[in-house]
Amino acid sequence: MDKYIQCCGINIKKVGFFELFFNKTMIIAYILLAIGLIGWYEIMMLRWAHDFVNTRSIINLINSGGADHIKMAAEAIKDQIFNLHEIEEVNKAEPWGLFVVQYTYLLYGGSALIFLTALAELFHLKIAPKVAAALITFGISMVFGGLVSIATDLANVLHIYWMFLNPQPQSGMWLMLPLYTIYIPFTFIEIYFLITNKRDLARKLALWLVIIGILIDLGEFFIQGLLFNLNTPRHLWTDIPQLWIYFLITGGVTGIGGAAIFGFLGLRNKPYFSDFMKVVANTGIVLAVLVALYELVNFMSVDPKFFDLLLSGSPISWMYWTWIILGIIIPFILYFTKKPGWIFLGGISAVIGAFFMRVSFTFGGNIVPVTNRFGTGYEATSIYRLDSLKPYAYIAPHTMEILIIIGCIGVGIAVYSLLDSLFDVRNINDSVEH
Repeated sequence: MDKYIQCCGINIKKVGFFELFFNKTMIIAYILLAIGLIGWYEIMMLRWAHDFVNTRSIINLINSGGADHIKMAAEAIKDQIFNLHEIEEVNKAEPWGLFVVQYTYLLYGGSALIFLTALAELFHLKIAPKVAAALITFGISMVFGGLVSIATDLANVLHIYWMFLNPQPQSGMWLMLPLYTIYIPFTFIEIYFLITNKRDLARKLALWLVIIGILIDLGEFFIQGLLFNLNTPRHLWTDIPQLWIYFLITGGVTGIGGAAIFGFLGLRNKPYFSDFMKVVANTGIVLAVLVALYELVNFMSVDPKFFDLLLSGSPISWMYWTWIILGIIIPFILYFTKKPGWIFLGGISAVIGAFFMRVSFTFGGNIVPVTNRFGTGYEATSIYRLDSLKPYAYIAPHTMEILIIIGCIGVGIAVYSLLDSLFDVRNINDSVEH
């Protein structure tokens, strides 16, 4: 154990600066982050250094004095920052887009992987103690990537600042604040007890930690379902029955696909590698069946006119079919082989397909904005600029948004690499049994 420093019951690996910050994984993360920085720079320039904000006339108006002039200038600048037409924002003027897609993709995938790992621990799955720390760390890294995406979508720090100053518990967006102040710290507590050398204490608390972790995960998905259900103009979100369950099992497809890729690339030298990949494959098969059944339920529950748009004749129909083929059918077939190489390919297919599912889900909820405002059936709502978005309320993603979501993946990879380098989460529990 001389290669570790012991602190607070944790073995911290002695790792050099270059090994910590310039290993192969971090270099990949840096490349993705560099791509993202291009997009983040562009969005900050649009939001904070736009021509309108910097024009001499606005400066002169403020300098001319008078409360009315200052108020007019402040309102103009506020409108410029929060309601730019060139980029996606969370407001009633533009549909939600790729930032929300990435948020739901990475965060739900990571949360579902943490949930499934906790279930494996609860039912004493043989392989669970050896991989739980690594998988939960991988899951929380995905969560951080998703949070960076939604933080970008909140436009700027002023939005977050005002959310703290003006608490609105009835708001789904505001509910995320207390949610993550509980969820993220508790996940790190789980990781701590998985890697601590205080094994007797960890065993005494293990069952309670697992149960509480599962309940918090379920609560997180329930609140996410509530958040999206509050957005009544987005048709699909309000029609899917028990939306939080749909989020959980589709997030599981992403999480297990990621676990297949992670296992193939990061655990190939482990004696339990083959067993781990088989468990991933079996879980992936079950999730594929559950998701397929849930999609059938959606067909029977959601307005038929809406699903016609998903299936054909709209800008997002090809995305939905990509989800069905790459996210469900191909992984289901490849997982059945139980061969690590094919499981790995099935995982790649699943994570690609699941991303397009999030795209079709998010954009699909906007494509024909309708709401059952009076309980007499769905009708078009005027909160979007439908006159300029005919025949569908669809805004194709800006290149800047694509660059930023690539950067968010880099955030997740960097977080995992740093935690793995410092706490050796892939190796530290190789000899641990239930």
